Amino acid sequence: MTRRSKTWGRRALVAAAAVALTVGLTGAAGAAGRPAKAPAWDDPTGRLDPAAFADPPSTARPHAFWFWNGKLTEKELERQLDEMQGNGVEEFFIHPRQGLGGEFGKTENSYYLSTDYFDKVGFVLKEARSRGMKAWLYDDLNWPSGFAGGRTVRGGVVDGRQVKADPDYVPWYLSPTAKDVEGGTTYDEQVPGPDDDTDGPQPELIATLAARKSANGTCVTNGEARGVALDGASTVELTHKIKDGRLTWEVPAGDWCLVHLVQRPLVNYHPDLEPDEPYVDMLNPDVTEKFIDITHETYFKRFRKDFGSTIPGIFNDEPGFYNNFPDNRGGLDSRGSIPWTPGFRTYLSKNAGYDLTQDLLGIWYDAGETTTKARVDYYDALSDRYNEAHTLPLADWAEDHDIALISNPLVEEDLGSHKLIEGGSWFEMSKHYQLPGMDLISGLNTGAITPKLNSSVAHIFGRKRNLAETFGAFGWDLTMEEMKRTVGWEAAGGVDLIDNHAFYYSIDGERASESPPSQFDQNTFWPRFSQYANFVGRLTEPARGATPMNPVGVLYPSSSVMAAGTPWDVRGFAGNGPALGPVDDSWKGTSNDLLKAQLDFDYLDELALAGDEDLDVDLRVRHGALTLRDQRWQAVVLPRTTTLALEAVRTLEKLVADGGSVVAVDGLATHEASGRDAELRKRLTALFGTDPSAPEASQRRHGRSGLAAYLPDRSTLAEVLHERVRPGVTLENAPDVRVRHVKRKADDAFLVVNLAGREVSTTARFDVSGTPEYWDPETGGTKVAPVFRGDRRQTVVPLTLAPYEARWVTFRPGAYPSGKVAHLTATNATPESVRASRGTLQATLVADGPGEVYARGEYRGREYGAVTTVDDPLEPLALNGDWDFRFDADEAETVTRPLGSWTALDAKYSGSATYAKRFTVPADFLAKGRRAQLDLGRVRELADVTVNGKHAGALDWSPYAVDVTDLLREGENVVEVRVTNTPSNAIEGRDNPSGLLGPVVLRPQREVNLELTEGTEVTSVDMTVDPASSAVLPGRPATFTATVDGIAPEDLEATLATTVPDGWKAEPASVDVSEPSQGTQVSTTVDVAVTPPAEAPEGASSVRFTLTGADGRTVERTATVTVTNAYAAWEFDADGDTEGWTGANQVEGFTPSGGALRFRSVGGDPYVVGPTVSVPLADSATVEIVMSSSAGGGGQLFWATTDGGFAESRSGRFTVESGGTRTYRVEVPRQEASLTQLRLDPLTGTGDVAIDAVRILP
Repeated sequence: MTRRSKTWGRRALVAAAAVALTVGLTGAAGAAGRPAKAPAWDDPTGRLDPAAFADPPSTARPHAFWFWNGKLTEKELERQLDEMQGNGVEEFFIHPRQGLGGEFGKTENSYYLSTDYFDKVGFVLKEARSRGMKAWLYDDLNWPSGFAGGRTVRGGVVDGRQVKADPDYVPWYLSPTAKDVEGGTTYDEQVPGPDDDTDGPQPELIATLAARKSANGTCVTNGEARGVALDGASTVELTHKIKDGRLTWEVPAGDWCLVHLVQRPLVNYHPDLEPDEPYVDMLNPDVTEKFIDITHETYFKRFRKDFGSTIPGIFNDEPGFYNNFPDNRGGLDSRGSIPWTPGFRTYLSKNAGYDLTQDLLGIWYDAGETTTKARVDYYDALSDRYNEAHTLPLADWAEDHDIALISNPLVEEDLGSHKLIEGGSWFEMSKHYQLPGMDLISGLNTGAITPKLNSSVAHIFGRKRNLAETFGAFGWDLTMEEMKRTVGWEAAGGVDLIDNHAFYYSIDGERASESPPSQFDQNTFWPRFSQYANFVGRLTEPARGATPMNPVGVLYPSSSVMAAGTPWDVRGFAGNGPALGPVDDSWKGTSNDLLKAQLDFDYLDELALAGDEDLDVDLRVRHGALTLRDQRWQAVVLPRTTTLALEAVRTLEKLVADGGSVVAVDGLATHEASGRDAELRKRLTALFGTDPSAPEASQRRHGRSGLAAYLPDRSTLAEVLHERVRPGVTLENAPDVRVRHVKRKADDAFLVVNLAGREVSTTARFDVSGTPEYWDPETGGTKVAPVFRGDRRQTVVPLTLAPYEARWVTFRPGAYPSGKVAHLTATNATPESVRASRGTLQATLVADGPGEVYARGEYRGREYGAVTTVDDPLEPLALNGDWDFRFDADEAETVTRPLGSWTALDAKYSGSATYAKRFTVPADFLAKGRRAQLDLGRVRELADVTVNGKHAGALDWSPYAVDVTDLLREGENVVEVRVTNTPSNAIEGRDNPSGLLGPVVLRPQREVNLELTEGTEVTSVDMTVDPASSAVLPGRPATFTATVDGIAPEDLEATLATTVPDGWKAEPASVDVSEPSQGTQVSTTVDVAVTPPAEAPEGASSVRFTLTGADGRTVERTATVTVTNAYAAWEFDADGDTEGWTGANQVEGFTPSGGALRFRSVGGDPYVVGPTVSVPLADSATVEIVMSSSAGGGGQLFWATTDGGFAESRSGRFTVESGGTRTYRVEVPRQEASLTQLRLDPLTGTGDVAIDAVRILP
């Protein structure tokens, strides 16, 4: 249905402990002095604004999901508003939650929508209005939206008025009951009917259908209506033969399947949170009308003057169909059912143009030629009715009252859930919401597609922003570093409004364990929250109101979602069966492959490509691209499909005829959405040059240089696309980096986000000319990129990104005079500044170690160069030995001990503690031209550093290092590090490592002042070796990666030789390296396998790597190989031998082959379990995991000991990086117990995993 167009109108911890934690933690009040008039969420924006970036408006900063989960008082509400505003949060959602009214699980429903409740809302609105804050509404109690705290069905009191009960407003579903029937017999049996023993809504028989079987077998499997294929063309309806509740039928010859389709009320639904209330019928417009009358109209009657100003919008949370739900919360009796509503048969017939109910056997069975069309027509009608009855009335009401309706659909992560819960068409369901939303719960899985799906909805329907509700159920061990990483990932995926779940009014009693954590003043990191709020504001502000510049469109396979699989095997996040599962895997896998190659995209709904009137999206083919408003997709990628509409194929044909590109991967559709299979096969064969029933790799040219390619797998997808599109930016070998490109008027902005927990260096080629700037979300600072080179079409910028760093690279035409900005084009040191002076360039660089330092530069079209040598050894000063330690608690004593987790002293302490140490700095350490970085090593979690009584810096995430050059003095110095952990240990009873773990090192640096002269050629070569040390079993290889980098006028040439102890092997022992340089910095890697003999004794040995340049100069690096007989090791050398490991949860294809234990994760909690062992832990141990994974994310190793089984407190987390094989190490702390078993959780989502080895080392 086409939606009418309208113009928008106006726009604890206990309290004592929480107080103690604020002492000494710095947190600038970002809101102080902010003007009362802040931009609205959907206000238009102009060009990039450095001032708005430095001090982002409230709409760009994180919004608070404010749990009203206690006994509300005006005094406490006012205090909490003060806290928010003081820490940079000026917009919030009022979220009625479990515990509202004072008694958890008891008073919520009665207090919600009471007069006193609305009075408290009014108080907060008045306060917000006077402060210039924004108060967004939430449309229900807890979730899902629609039941009005139980009043939609049960009735009740709303702000003093009585609302009647409507027991028939519960959800309904259609459930099949099947029987095998033999031909030539008389069938005479009772049919399903009302339940006389139950009050309330009753089941009703909608139709009785029968169809011949197409093969031998039963149509009833384990009591369920599924099994043998049916001949849909033979279907007959027998409903008219039912008299007095009995069906009498003379069965024709043949084997038949008889199916009763029964409409049933969903009365066994149980929500996530108590108290237990019935849900509502999403397909009944009267239900939505009542919901609006109870909730929305009451808010409007009370607070009319705030709508469109203080109240910008209302949050609609996780409505949908809860029958046949993956976790069975709809009740086991609704398993295998489909959504329904009284009178829906008539609606289906009208929508489809025929009596669709007679073909509904195809929903549960393969019914031959009628199957695909019946499934697509049913889910298409379901989506239409869902919109007409639910989303459209809500969206129209919001629009008519000058506010935005926010969506948060349930379970965005997989196609099966879209079918089960949202009715089959994600985009059609999302169309009418003015502010598309998503949520991220239970942890970050960087392989999830949710930000891309959410932002695509915004881009397709022309919405100004899109929102992510984030951090629900992440747990009390959520760190600010993980918060930074998570919102960086979301922003790179297109999200531009962050809603922090949650700010708890109270954490008393059970509230503390309800979807934690609170990120409010009960949390230990609250005093530092303003830094995070500033970071989020700067992360999203440049994209606010911007045009997305995504070069690729990825098909959202609507027809396949509707047609593939049955309600029995499509189980959403519990698995999607043999038909839809491969489609879902390909869709998500293709998406992640593109993101890893920095080929950003939007999902394009197949219905939009087909010109479906329900979507009403004006996609057009112009100049070799698909266009929509100011967006342009140069290529369309088709992941695996089973079903495709011919109308969508016609659009793809037009695209390639006009010079565009279409690339299909992993399989081609063999079914057409309305049953025109033969025509589809003909058209796809002509398009791709291969038969879709048995496709082979192919590329076919069309029209004006258009291309249609089919790839059997995705291994060359990025390569093919890079040849066909101008992507905006290309990065060299950086699969852990995500890039988002937006345009604000004439300005281009690229958000670059490192998702890896390690530093990443790469070269970025931007398809933009001009002077690049770095805009830093952590500081708000902007500056010209110190190193770049370019021409009229492209700008090349070397990037080094810290772990989880996010950075904007911007281009603002006119901000700098063309060609007149002095800059470097290459250097191997950290540039601080560069300026032109009297025919030279003067550059200030910082070197971290001895060796050659070079720089090349450019100014006014002229090239400059210089090279020098740093002879200073720059030896670090380790702050080893004992430190003074004291908990920040009353009567705590100072103890002297080595660095380490304070859980050894108090396992359940959450808060802050101070580590202090006196140390001597020799005079030469502070020599002129030197700088000093204090590197804290590992910190769990926040650090605040003072040196000699002066504040050095607050460190909220890695790298935990700060410049202390100006604070050090010759002789005795004192460093104090105040560390704050998460609330997890105190609230959840864990003993997560906490405090300053170290090692702490003062690292000297050398400031280098170079004078670059015109025409000077630069040649230099250097090398690093990683890892610096490795432990191996006798006879097993240790792999080292030598990274050779440098610069030369033409080719960079060198020879790498590896020297090992006698009897050892190095492969290759010697190798020549050659890389084209042409005056630019280049880098290449060489992997060297070092293998001790099988009889090698235990101990450490040195391996020397020597790099000899073309001019004879050499660079040497040394690594250590420790031969050890491990406590236990599993190498998986023998195919088929699991060596005692088992695939325990959500893994498939669990098989050792090719020297690795291989399996596929098929869910969000995959894990494998090892055999029993006995390893004493008196001296601690390290578990080494050698593993590769197709997806990045969070890994976790659990260990069981003689003190207890697997537990969060006996585990260690690590960041899994996608791509090649990597070695991860998890320390098992020293203790009296013995380790008895390991459990490895390699991912938090789907992906392919290969474990080369697991070793327990000393």
